[in-house]
Amino acid sequence: MAPGGRWTVAIAGVVLSLSLAAYLRRELSPPTPHRVVEKALPPVEPPPDKVLPPPLPPKPEDLGRVHFRALKRWSGHPLRGVTVGIMRETRPRVVHPEQLRTDANGMAEFVAVPSGRLTVCARGAGYMESCLTSSLAAGGLLTIDLSMSEEPASAPLAVP
Repeated sequence: MAPGGRWTVAIAGVVLSLSLAAYLRRELSPPTPHRVVEKALPPVEPPPDKVLPPPLPPKPEDLGRVHFRALKRWSGHPLRGVTVGIMRETRPRVVHPEQLRTDANGMAEFVAVPSGRLTVCARGAGYMESCLTSSLAAGGLLTIDLSMSEEPASAPLAVP
């Protein structure tokens, strides 16, 4: 092969490589966004039949009671001062208006709680939040014993 022929092959190889690289870059890059002209549209209001009415207050015969007891997980000793709350599992969820603290026996009692599916959650200083979901019958009594775990202690930092 003539000396000029080697240079021709080398230049053709470089041109081919660059062309292939440009093609792949164009094909593999994300598409460029097109400019969209936005028109001001009037605000859309939901049709009147799609608006949900506020929930009706429960009838007295639909109310029940919830007895709650907070216990230490491993020893079973009662926990005093734990804050307890109730949430009704409806759509949307409804939080019961009162929260209680457990007494010296780890007990709290909710009266006049609407029946249905409920989630009871408890949290206290030094303990992880704990929840339990259960159902309360109309006019019934729901007793919940909830074992609470202590929060893991954070490891001290090593000082050199």
